[in-house]
Amino acid sequence: MTRRRSIPWWAELPLISVSIATVAGFIRVYDSWDFLGQLLAFALGAHALAIATRRLRIPALAVVALALGGAAVATGLILFPGTTAFGLPTSATWQAAQEALRTAREQYPVVIAPTEVQPGFQLAAGLALWLAAWFGDWAAHRLRATAEAVAATAASFVFCSVLASGRYDLACAVAFGATVLWFVAVQRSLAVEREQAWLPTNRATSRALRRSAAAVALVALALGAAFGPSLPGARSEAALDWRGGQGGDRQRVTVSPMVEIRKRLVDQSNREVFRVRASEPAYWRLTSLDSFDGEIWSSSGEFKRAGEELPTSAPTDIDFRPVRQQVTIEALAAIWAPTAFEAVSVTATETPLRWDPDSSTLIVDSSEPTSDGLSYTVVSQVPSFGPGQLQRARGTDPAVIRQRYLGLPSDFPFLASDTARQVTAEADTRYEKALALQDYFRQEFDYSLEPTSGHGDTAIEQFLRSGEGYCEQFAGTFAAMARSLDIPSRVAVGFTPGNASPDDPDLYRVYGRHAHAWPEVYFPEVGWVAFEPTPGRGMPGAEEYTGVAPAQDPGQPVNITTTSTTATATTAVPQGEDQPQATRPPQSQRTESGAAAADEAADGGGGSNTWRIVALAVVAVAAFAGAVLRRRRVAARQAASRTPADRAWARVTAVLERRTGAEPTSSDTPVELAERAAPEVGDALAADLRSLAELVTAARWSSDGLAPDDQQRLDALAEAVVSALEHPAAAPA
Repeated sequence: MTRRRSIPWWAELPLISVSIATVAGFIRVYDSWDFLGQLLAFALGAHALAIATRRLRIPALAVVALALGGAAVATGLILFPGTTAFGLPTSATWQAAQEALRTAREQYPVVIAPTEVQPGFQLAAGLALWLAAWFGDWAAHRLRATAEAVAATAASFVFCSVLASGRYDLACAVAFGATVLWFVAVQRSLAVEREQAWLPTNRATSRALRRSAAAVALVALALGAAFGPSLPGARSEAALDWRGGQGGDRQRVTVSPMVEIRKRLVDQSNREVFRVRASEPAYWRLTSLDSFDGEIWSSSGEFKRAGEELPTSAPTDIDFRPVRQQVTIEALAAIWAPTAFEAVSVTATETPLRWDPDSSTLIVDSSEPTSDGLSYTVVSQVPSFGPGQLQRARGTDPAVIRQRYLGLPSDFPFLASDTARQVTAEADTRYEKALALQDYFRQEFDYSLEPTSGHGDTAIEQFLRSGEGYCEQFAGTFAAMARSLDIPSRVAVGFTPGNASPDDPDLYRVYGRHAHAWPEVYFPEVGWVAFEPTPGRGMPGAEEYTGVAPAQDPGQPVNITTTSTTATATTAVPQGEDQPQATRPPQSQRTESGAAAADEAADGGGGSNTWRIVALAVVAVAAFAGAVLRRRRVAARQAASRTPADRAWARVTAVLERRTGAEPTSSDTPVELAERAAPEVGDALAADLRSLAELVTAARWSSDGLAPDDQQRLDALAEAVVSALEHPAAAPA
């Protein structure tokens, strides 16, 4: 068995640094640095164990077992230490890990970066880093690969980039790029040394390569970090929107405000979210959710810049009353701008707004991370429906409505659809069916903040069997059951009116506990109509057709009683002409610079930057060219100093290492290397290899060099050995 050369300790550091930079990159998806210690423990533990098994030359099968077993031990010690026994994982560790991953799977579609550190997310990230470290060590130091060694780690870094919040993007990219370039330079220099480790000239080549690579890398990173964001097109829209949209004329993926609102609701948050001065109270609507996949309600819409007049999808022959609202947002911590349904005009401050008429959703431009601090005036046309008008709405639903608002998963629970049919068995019209569903929930169910939340199939069945829940369950289950009856429906999310000020009855202060969700049903030639299935809640202005008096959280002093609940759902907002980007909890959140910054970027960052860009570009090109020329001169001098025997032996040892694993060390003589490799190449080839090694040794130490006949024999032996190694099937037995 041949002896592989040990990797010097300093050559281990670059790959480890790549993992550390990748770990640090997770700050882009988390809201604090609390994740750092645990993920570093996973990454560094994996590298330490991989290095130990490699240096101890443990067999491959045992290495695989150690890698998997080490991951299990690390999971218990790092994330669930209370479940371990003497540091080893137990069944309790397995159960805790399963529960953490299940929770992470539920939360992943409905949170957006930056999010809080959670065990499930940490476990998934930690295991990915663990496997990436093992794969990288195996590829780099066993297979001598370069790109493959950082591929798995790069995948983790890119994954974080896709979900990134927009914070620390430049710093993380520079750190990751620098460590990868360091690793590539060291890996390449080791390859040069291995080509002919016995000759000192090659070690000089290796050192020169590392210096040249470091110089070029530093210049490239400095230029990219300093001037990349200012280059023309840096803030333009992507040619391919692979990221799901982060601004400009692109898609925007974000999350329903109910992710944050649910926490406010369950905690009964008394923090003021926003205040509204209005001519009458209303449900202050944020957005609507139109797609249900069995677990999550989500939405998509085309957002365009909001002018003073807002286009709507409401019919023109419906009676409306105007409601003027002056809104000031304090702590919504999201991109939405609440309005009464349905807004028709808006006047904002300097902050630009965007509007989607299909979902009646108003959001801030991507130049603002949240709507906090925003003040604006909006006028809404609140419809005045009567029971008779809704009873007569028997027309045909438009095709676009049916296509978008009737979808249900193929495994939608039979219990839910069967219950819907039973509840509405005596109803003839759409209005009667919607009213029957509303009354069924209000009369047969209780409001509670304790039951299991969510919209998965199991959650709907649990909700229907338990007979209690809060508005997430009421609104989502109502809408899903209505769809099972072929009634277009969606879920609206927002807030109930809030508390009217004692000194100013037209001023409503809305707190976190007023978060709410309610269903909306589509009626032909009428449009979207809200219903209220949550017990103890009632929408102002809708009592004539719902039969429900205005009401909200009865424990709070308000002029109008109205609601306090939540709905969990993601909102995926595909962008239209000019779209901002996501804010608050993971699928992707970022901030875009505003129109003025985008225009400046399109002009190349302004005239003042032009000369700097040109000058530094010239410096970079000159530095790169100088490094390349210097490297070529060094290589030429070293090549000239090599004898023909040295060049022939270098070729043989390179092929020998690649085919047999016999790697030359810095102290090996040609004869010693030939002896070590002999068992791997067969008797006939071993004899040729020994003869070749003796001739190379004679050529190096002879003052007059080899005689012409000996040189010809050396060349012939070298050619024969290389040919036999490259084509073993053709070699003589």
